[in-house]
Amino acid sequence: MKRLVVSLVFALAAGLPALADDVLFAQPPSPGPGQSNASTPSLGDIMGTTQMRHIKLWYAIKAKNWGLVKYELDQLKDSFDNAAILYRNIPIDYIASVQKPLAALREGAESKNGAKSEKAYAELTKSCNSCHEGAEIGFILIQTPTYSPFSDQKFAPAGK
Repeated sequence: MKRLVVSLVFALAAGLPALADDVLFAQPPSPGPGQSNASTPSLGDIMGTTQMRHIKLWYAIKAKNWGLVKYELDQLKDSFDNAAILYRNIPIDYIASVQKPLAALREGAESKNGAKSEKAYAELTKSCNSCHEGAEIGFILIQTPTYSPFSDQKFAPAGK
């Protein structure tokens, strides 16, 4: 039964970010002559990947796996950068709003401070939801995960 619930939640979570493609400002770049947008990921795809990284980040913080925290932060930054580069009509305030929590998360990881990292994670989550509200997709509400869909990944640092 638990596997069924996990599968259903995973399927629902995978589908919700695709709705971000309906955001008015989320228009892909115009292709040049002889080019197509076939290789440009949709904003929904970028945000779906971002959501998975958000989950992994939480479990890395809880396991105090600071190397994994830093890795996931780099991946999240790349996702936000790609969204800003590929979808240039996203208001800069939305992209800028995640910079402070990402920096605070990095500081928490560098100092191996779980409490500071958890606080910054909450701020990152709040920034995500503020962006969704501003984009009129507030029905995509991000929260701290309550369980990990990544049963195939050990979040504790190696050797522990």
